[in-house]
Amino acid sequence: MKKITLIATALLSLVACAKQEKTGLRDVLIERFKDDADLKDYNLDPAEVADCVIDEIAASLPGFSGDPRRAQFFGAYEHFLNVKSSTDAERSLKEFEQLFGSAQNARVAATSITDHVMTCMGKAIEGAETEGHRVNAHPTRSVAEPADAAAPISGSNGKGEAEPPAEAPK
Repeated sequence: MKKITLIATALLSLVACAKQEKTGLRDVLIERFKDDADLKDYNLDPAEVADCVIDEIAASLPGFSGDPRRAQFFGAYEHFLNVKSSTDAERSLKEFEQLFGSAQNARVAATSITDHVMTCMGKAIEGAETEGHRVNAHPTRSVAEPADAAAPISGSNGKGEAEPPAEAPK
């Protein structure tokens, strides 16, 4: 019985550590996303996009959730997001070079944040709804073409012959 209690306590501790290691990065991301025009345009929750970015970053990290090294990686990503100048960025890269294994790996990690943000914003926009309609366009129509256009999409008249172009309204 004591072994089961000990194992359960250890698992709960790992879960708590895993959540705690991401908190600082999540706060920085949410703060950044609060004023993002795209998130506002699509009525997206900054916390949801931040959680997605953290999940993307976590998937790229070595180790397992609760591993003490992962907290260092999340701290590095948080630091990369807080740089204010190119000198500060170079200093951050140098500081975390050993953690990531090389200067190149640290640079890739720092620039990957943008990729993760774009991926997550795309996922969120695809899943977002605006005024009862999905955000994505109909796959066979131009974005500029109205969805209820009377002309067939294929451009044929149903007899295998091409239709002449419609006259513009006067």
